[in-house]
Amino acid sequence: MLKLQHRFIFSICLLLGCTTIAVAQPTWTFDPFGKEKKPEKYEEKKLASEKTGEKNFGTVRRIIQNGTSRFNFYFNANNKLNAVIERAKIANKDDYAKLLPFYPYNLDNTASQKTELDSIIYKSTAGILLHDLRSDWVDNFYLLIGKSYFYKKDFDSAALTFQFINYNLFPRKRKNDDDNKIVGTNEEGSGVGSVSIANKEKRSVIKKVLTLAPSRNEALIWQIRTFIEQNQLGDAAGLISILQNDKNLPARLQNDLAEVTAYWFYNQNIYDSAAVHLKKALTNADTKQDKSRWEYLLAQLYENTGQFNEASTYYFKAAQHTTDPVMDIYARLSEAKMMRNSGNNKELDNSIANLLKMARKDRFEEYRDIIYYSIGQLSLQKPDTTNGIGYYLKSIAYNSNTSNYKDRSYLQLGDIAFVQRRYIDAGNFYDSLTVATLEKDFDTKPVEDRKDILSRLVPFLKAIQKEDSLQKLASLPEAERNAILKKMVKKYRKENGLKEEDFGGDNPITFANNKAPEDLFKTNGSSSGEWYFYNASLRSKGFTSFKSKWGKRPNVDNWRRKVAAEASIVNSRNNGNISNNLDPDAKVVDGATKPDAEKKENAFSFESLLDELPLTTEKLAASNKVIANNLYDAAQIFQNEIKDYTEAINSYERFATQFEKNEKIADVYVGLSYCYSKIGDKVKADYYASLVKNNYPGTMASAIINNPASLKSAEKNPTISAKYAAIYDLFLEGNFEKAIAAKKTADSLYGKNYWTPQLLYIEAVYYIKEKKDSNAIAVLQNIEKLYAVSPLKEKATTLISVLQRRAEIEQYLTNLQVTREEEEKVIVGDDKVIPATQVKTVAPKAVEPKTIAPSIVTRAVSDTIKVPEIYKNKSFTLQPEKAHYVVMILDKIDGVYVNEAKNAFTRFNKESMATINIAISKDAVDAQTALLLFTPFENATEALKYFDRIKKAASTEVSWLQPSKYSFIIITESNLKLLKENKDFVGYKQLLNNNYGNKF
Repeated sequence: MLKLQHRFIFSICLLLGCTTIAVAQPTWTFDPFGKEKKPEKYEEKKLASEKTGEKNFGTVRRIIQNGTSRFNFYFNANNKLNAVIERAKIANKDDYAKLLPFYPYNLDNTASQKTELDSIIYKSTAGILLHDLRSDWVDNFYLLIGKSYFYKKDFDSAALTFQFINYNLFPRKRKNDDDNKIVGTNEEGSGVGSVSIANKEKRSVIKKVLTLAPSRNEALIWQIRTFIEQNQLGDAAGLISILQNDKNLPARLQNDLAEVTAYWFYNQNIYDSAAVHLKKALTNADTKQDKSRWEYLLAQLYENTGQFNEASTYYFKAAQHTTDPVMDIYARLSEAKMMRNSGNNKELDNSIANLLKMARKDRFEEYRDIIYYSIGQLSLQKPDTTNGIGYYLKSIAYNSNTSNYKDRSYLQLGDIAFVQRRYIDAGNFYDSLTVATLEKDFDTKPVEDRKDILSRLVPFLKAIQKEDSLQKLASLPEAERNAILKKMVKKYRKENGLKEEDFGGDNPITFANNKAPEDLFKTNGSSSGEWYFYNASLRSKGFTSFKSKWGKRPNVDNWRRKVAAEASIVNSRNNGNISNNLDPDAKVVDGATKPDAEKKENAFSFESLLDELPLTTEKLAASNKVIANNLYDAAQIFQNEIKDYTEAINSYERFATQFEKNEKIADVYVGLSYCYSKIGDKVKADYYASLVKNNYPGTMASAIINNPASLKSAEKNPTISAKYAAIYDLFLEGNFEKAIAAKKTADSLYGKNYWTPQLLYIEAVYYIKEKKDSNAIAVLQNIEKLYAVSPLKEKATTLISVLQRRAEIEQYLTNLQVTREEEEKVIVGDDKVIPATQVKTVAPKAVEPKTIAPSIVTRAVSDTIKVPEIYKNKSFTLQPEKAHYVVMILDKIDGVYVNEAKNAFTRFNKESMATINIAISKDAVDAQTALLLFTPFENATEALKYFDRIKKAASTEVSWLQPSKYSFIIITESNLKLLKENKDFVGYKQLLNNNYGNKF
C-alpha cells in the first residue's frame, strides 16, 4: 500500500514538473548533414529533430522525449566521460616532492582515449538528432560534446561548441521576446554599465529533481578553461572579470568560477592569488582524495609564497584526509619542514615520532624506504646527523627497487661523508647510486664532479691504509702476529664456506683430539634414550657443533657471496680493520669491497698473508715508497681539487716528517706554504717558504715561491690564463713560430707553469709534424708528470711509445708491399673525387604508389612513423627522410690539428663502433673553417644517433681542443652545398634546433 502511494505521489509531481512551458529556439535549426545528402534509403524519412515544431510539445511528449534522452543516451555518454577522466587519474603519477599539477589528470592521457571520446560525441549527437529539440536535455548533450572535444585537446572545436551554447541557447523570458537580442546587453532597469552574460536559473523543486541545470552558464566556465589551455590568457581574464561581477551567475557555479580563476593564476606562477581562489574551490573536488590533493597543492602554494603557518595547516589537513599513503608521508614531512625557521625541535621530534609509528604499521610496509628517508631529512634539520645516517641506511635496507629513494639515500650519505671528510665512505656511497635516476630531481653535476675526484683520491687513501696496516702488523711480535693471521684466515674461510686450513701443531685455535666425532643421533647418547630432536640437550650441543664448524649461514641463495659482501662492507667502514686492507684482490662493487668470486681456495692462506707483510728491509722500503707517492698524490687532490686545505696539510706534514729525504720534499714544502696561507696561518706559510728558498734554490719549487702568481695559476689566474689562452689559439691557427716564442716568454715569467695539458699536447703535435721527436717526447713527459690525472696522460704515454719506435714503424711500412684493387671513384659535392667505399648513402625505400583517402594517410603517418614537421627558412629545407652527413665544424684550426682530430675519431670509430663502417673525409668552407664529414647515414634519425655519441665522446677523444673551437651538425648533401656558399651557420643551426629540440 505504501509503495502504491509513493508511485502515485511521484506521478503527480512528474506531471506538475513537466507542465512548465519552455519555449524552443526557433531562430536556429539543426542540420545534421549540411551539404551532404541523406542516404538514398532514408531521403524521405525525417529525424525527430527535423519534426520539431510540427507537433505540440505537450506533457506526454515531454515525458517520453526527456526520458529516452536521459536514460538511453545522456546517462551512458556521461558515464563514459567520467570513465575517461577516472582512467586518466589512475594513469597520473604525482611526485609529491615537486609542485603538483593543478588537476589530478593529464590531458595527454585523456586525449589518448580518442575512441571513447569520439563515442561520446557520437552518442550525444544521436541524442540530439533522434529527439525533439524542445527536450530539456539538448543543452546538456551539447555540453558533453564540448567537454569531449576539450579532453581530446581539440580546443578549437571545444571553444566553438561552448560558444554555440552561449549564443544559441540563451533563454528568452517571454514567448514574444526578440530572437535577435544581443547576449550581454544591459539588464532592464539596472542602469548603464551593468552588463550580464549569465542567465538566471529559476527552476521548480520538481524540475531540479527530474532534470539537470541548464548548461549555458556552465559552458561559460568551460570556455574560460579552454581559453587557458589555448594560452589565450587575455580572453580568459576578460571572461573571468565579467562573471565575477555578474549578479545572474548562479551560486552553484561560484566555486567553479573560483576553480578556473585559481587555474588562471597557477598557469602564470602567481601562486599567492592562485591560493586565494583555490581555497574557495576546495568543495568543488569530485572525491575525497581529489580534495586532499588540492589541500596538498594549496599548502605548496602557501609554502612558495612564504606563508608557512597556512602551509602547515593544509599539509596537516591533506594528511588527515588523503587515502594515498605516499601523500600522507609527504604531507607529514612537509608539515614538519614548516618548523625549520622556528627552531622548535619539539615539533620535529613529534613529526619523527609520527613517521616512526607509520613505519611500524603493516599498511605502510612497502613505503618504509620513503618513510625512513623522510625521517632522515627531518633529522638533518634538527640537526641530528648521526641518527640521520642511521635512517638513510634503513631506507636503503627497506628499498623495494621500485623507487629512486635508494639512490636519494646514497646521495645524502655521500654528501654527509664528504662534508665530514670521510672520503672513502663518500666514494663508496656515490659509487652505489645511479646518477641517471636523480637527474629530474637534483642537479647531478656536483655529484658527478665529486665522483670523478673521489675515483682518483680513494685509491690513494686505500693504498696508504693498506700499507699502514701491513707495517703495523709486521711490527708485532712474531707469536702475536701469527695468531692474528691465523685467526683472520680461519674467519675468512669459514665465512666463505672453504675448508679449514691446517696450521700444524702450533695452531693456538685448533686442539688435538684423537677421539672419533660423536654421533649425536644415537639414541644411547642420552641417558633417557630420547630421540635427538626430542632432546633439548642434544639439540643444543648439535647447534653449537654446527656453528663452530660452519659459522652463521643465512637461509638464502648464494649465502657465501652474501656473507662475504656483508663482512667486507663492515670492513670498508672500519679504517683500522686489517683484514680488509690485506686483501689485494678485492674489488669495489656497489660501494662495498667484495672478494673475487673466482679466487682460488688457497689465495687467502696463512702463507699468502705472511708474504704480504713488509718483514724485510727491501719490502719495508717498497712499502714506504708506496705510502710516500700516495700521500703526495692525495695531498695534491685535497689542495687543488677539493680545496680541503686541512687534509692537504695533514698529508703534507706526514710526508715531511716521515720522508724528509724524498725527492719531492721541496714540492711538499711549497704545498704546505700555500695551504697554510689559505687557512690564514702566515707564520707557518712563511716558515715553509723560507725552507724552500734557503735549501732548494734554482729549482722549480723555488721559482714558484719567489713568484706566487705562478702557483695561483693552478686556479686559472685571469691574467695568466688569458696569456696562455692566446698562445693556445696561436698554435691552433698555425702560427707556430710566434706561439713557441710567446710560450717561452710566458714560461720564463711564470715558472714554467704550463697552464693546461691541452696546450702541451698541441705543442707536442707541432713538434711531431716538424719531426722533432725528442722535443715532442719531452713535452709529452711533462704531461705525464704535471697532469697525472688528466685524460691526456694516457694519450701522451701512447704517443711517446709510438715516437720511440718511429724509425722501426716507418721502415716496416716502407718495406710492406700491399696490392689493392683500384677503388671505384665517385664525385661528391663540389666535384671532389673520393673512394666509393666511403660513400654509404642509402636511398629511402621506394613506396608503391596507391590511391588512399587523405584521412587514412594522415592517420597512418601520425600513428606509426611520426615524421618530424618540416621546417624551412629563407635558404634551407630539412628533409629527414634523406641521407645525412654528421659534420664537425672546426673554427680557425690548422690542418695539422684537423688531421689529428680526424685520426682521433677514426680510432674512436674502430674501437667503439666497429660493426659500422664510418668513413671520415675532410672538407673546408674557407681558409678559417674546416669540416670533417662522417659519411652519410640513411636518414636524419640514424645521423642523430651517431651525432649524440660522437658529441659526447668529443670531450675525451679531442680533449686537447677547447669546446669553443668546434661544433657538430647533421646535414644533407644539398644543404651542405648551400651552406658552403652562404656560410649561414647560425641560420642553419637555428633551423635544426627548431626541429630537433635545441640539440645543436
